[in-house]
Amino acid sequence: MDAMKELSRRELSALCSNLAKACEKQQLFEQQKRFVELADYHAGKADGADGADLKTIEAVVKGDLDSGFGPAFDQAHADHDRGALRALTWSQKATALLDSLLKRYERQGDALIEGTNVYVCEICGFVFVGDNPPDVCPICKVPKSKIVKVRG
Repeated sequence: MDAMKELSRRELSALCSNLAKACEKQQLFEQQKRFVELADYHAGKADGADGADLKTIEAVVKGDLDSGFGPAFDQAHADHDRGALRALTWSQKATALLDSLLKRYERQGDALIEGTNVYVCEICGFVFVGDNPPDVCPICKVPKSKIVKVRG
């Protein structure tokens, strides 16, 4: 097991946000409300971008595409886990699209996102840059209501 590390405020915010979504799906609305409050609290206390510059993000995405998915797919196949295979397929597609988007951003800079919005599918991680997200996620086929605008 890798050494444990202390989570940054941004990581804590993301974790609490994901827990809030899980509570919503389980109809635990009071717990959802508390996790949203925690997510907002940690987001408000976060400094900068936690050192996540474009090169670092590109390296993580490239690592996932080059070597991260292979072992995960192998294990899912070995376990005959159809759910894991579906999630990995979605994730691999979303990551490949993110890689393409990062390369475009490297060439175009902030002009790529100026005057428009950025959306993320809450289910598979598909990232969309544009005025209005598609009616259905092109990767996991969920409705537009699950493709949310990125804040900030």
